[in-house]
Amino acid sequence: MADQGLTLVQKQAQRIAMEQQRLLGQMLEKNDAEMAEFIDNKVSEIQALEKKSDEDGEEPQNEMGAELRDDRKPDSDAGGDDDAGEEWFRYLASNRSRDDEYIEPTVVGEKTLQDFLHDQLGELELDETQQMIAQAIVGNIADDGYLRRSVAEIADDVTFNDGYMVSADQVEEMLHTVQSLDPPGIAARDIRECLLLQLRRKTQTEDVKLAIKMVDSHFDDMASRRFDTLSRKMGVSKERLEEVFNNQIRRGLNAKPGNAFSSRAEMSLQVTPDFDVELDEESGRLTVTLRNNIPALQVSESYELMNERYREGKALSVQEAKEKKRIVDAYQRASMFLEVLRQRQETLFNTMSAIVKCQRDYFMSGNERDLKPLGQQQIADMIGKDVTVVSRAVNNKYVQMPWGVKALKSFFSEDINGASRHEVYDDLKRLIENEDKKHPLSDDALCEQLKAMGYRLERRTVAKYREALKIPSSPIRRKMAK
Repeated sequence: MADQGLTLVQKQAQRIAMEQQRLLGQMLEKNDAEMAEFIDNKVSEIQALEKKSDEDGEEPQNEMGAELRDDRKPDSDAGGDDDAGEEWFRYLASNRSRDDEYIEPTVVGEKTLQDFLHDQLGELELDETQQMIAQAIVGNIADDGYLRRSVAEIADDVTFNDGYMVSADQVEEMLHTVQSLDPPGIAARDIRECLLLQLRRKTQTEDVKLAIKMVDSHFDDMASRRFDTLSRKMGVSKERLEEVFNNQIRRGLNAKPGNAFSSRAEMSLQVTPDFDVELDEESGRLTVTLRNNIPALQVSESYELMNERYREGKALSVQEAKEKKRIVDAYQRASMFLEVLRQRQETLFNTMSAIVKCQRDYFMSGNERDLKPLGQQQIADMIGKDVTVVSRAVNNKYVQMPWGVKALKSFFSEDINGASRHEVYDDLKRLIENEDKKHPLSDDALCEQLKAMGYRLERRTVAKYREALKIPSSPIRRKMAK
């Protein structure tokens, strides 16, 4: 019996640990705007969890991420003098009050929606024909994010205008690739497809699966909000369907994914950075700040008191036992959520700090040629986490620096014969800028010239880098010169 009890406790501990890891993965993938909605949903869902009011008066404790400092002496490659005890990085608490400074969204460069999509395509292993099809698809995406032309029409465009013989099936295949890019829902051909693309990227909870079924199989009834009819057809209560529609579809999806790009002189992507990195030029010290845009949370005082009372272990009636289970479960869920939120903040901060350590030269100069080859596994080893954790932590996150805003993903690049990808980009651009415009260099010729400069690259890699720089292929450059 004792062994059975121990096994039960171990299984329960494993289940809780797995749930914590799943929740942490969900939180790491979200940026500040997504976290705000996620936290609002959790506060509604977990009865024992609540936001701290301004009247509480006390500063949040460490479990909510109070100010943490790394007072260790900096490594020789981390910058600054060697005075012990002086902070290197600082980490602001994951709380906010009415006195906090409001942070306006920052314009990241002057990128159009098409630029943003082309950047992502440049990171994919596509051959020349696939790249040409993908560019044609992106070029036909409207400002609201929808694809207005049919795959057959795009196939004709690529065949007759660009000289690549392609079929509608090839365009359809590449369309799926474009639809996998950010923002979610991009390149949809109608509102139904747009919503489905977004829902299928979400964690597949029971509510999300129900939302997918509603959109996929009963779109007209859902769009007209005929919940009585939906309830009969789907065998689900009207109340449940209304709740899923409001939480997962109406408030959870964007019917016009291209609207993330606001129109000024030209379309510009706006983001709210998650981090600040500041440079003290006198001491050469770099300061990393994780912005405190997450509201302070706590376990409800009433649940704290009731949970404490139930720990006394006195005999309970059947009704009291049920109430105890409800209280204890809610208390444990709230406590676990606060702990995972603390882990999220700590992991994000440690990831950004490790990136700054590795890319210190860049953060000192702002010159992209100072970016070193860096892989996510290297950061994972530094912070003692799995590489999948780092991948989630850097996804869709941005850092504000004195010279602008940069995506965390952009600090990673493969090592090419001891050089970073950014150095190869610079040399590739220079070769194309200096080429004979009437006889532009093919990807094969560019590959040979880069090899002569010491880079061991394949032709398809050169083509990928050229596309990442938004430079057309040699036939198109020749046409442009004419």
